[in-house]
Amino acid sequence: MPDQYAAPRHLTEQQLKNPLIRKAYDRLGNLVSFRGQYLRRLDGVNGDRRTRREKFVAIERVAEQLLVRLDLATSVLGYLDPASGRYVLNTQCNIAKDAGISAPVLCRLFKTLDDAGYVYRRIERVRLDEKDDNGLHLVRTRVLIRFTKLFWNDLGLGYVFDRVQKAAKKRRESQLIDIGQRRLSEMERHSLELKRRQMSRQRWEAKEAREAEGNGGSTPRRSSGAPVRKTGSDVLGALERLGASFAKKAQ
Repeated sequence: MPDQYAAPRHLTEQQLKNPLIRKAYDRLGNLVSFRGQYLRRLDGVNGDRRTRREKFVAIERVAEQLLVRLDLATSVLGYLDPASGRYVLNTQCNIAKDAGISAPVLCRLFKTLDDAGYVYRRIERVRLDEKDDNGLHLVRTRVLIRFTKLFWNDLGLGYVFDRVQKAAKKRRESQLIDIGQRRLSEMERHSLELKRRQMSRQRWEAKEAREAEGNGGSTPRRSSGAPVRKTGSDVLGALERLGASFAKKAQ
């Protein structure tokens, strides 16, 4: 499934007007400075050993691309395609590419956030029709990333998230209603087209039947250019004439 944001994208002015996006970008983009104040559970994912500074630097670098792709109605990194009505997940490869980090670094970062309870990951492996050199089917990994309420609470934006998500869910319901009505209209048009074709065929068959009755039930003549199939008697007659010809020549 294609990524909606295949090219590098940045937060727009309209998105920055959203209080959740604006405050989250300010805090996640400076998380090294705010370390110990926000997302404090990250320091305890490794037990007694404190989490390395590189994790917080990676969050700062990927913060904008995560917020650009964030679906406020579900808190998932994805989007609803209005044309098809399907929900599309953003790929980690494109997120890492736009953020300027490697895909393995981003994958390990999501695992750390999962261990801290800040994200929920659902990993699915889909078998493709393509095969490798050994004849084995290739497998594509699809990962759903959803930020939990604990993440927004520890970021100090739990109350803002609840208000913004409630409004986003109302917009999503209206969007789903529009998609459903459009699908019903398409199904109705398809049914009318099938009915029109069926009636047209019935009229054509009735016309052919009337013409056959007008010709006295006789079968239509073959066109002069159409090949004529020979019967068994015609073949035997041809063989007899050929044998008589050979006998005459022998005399």
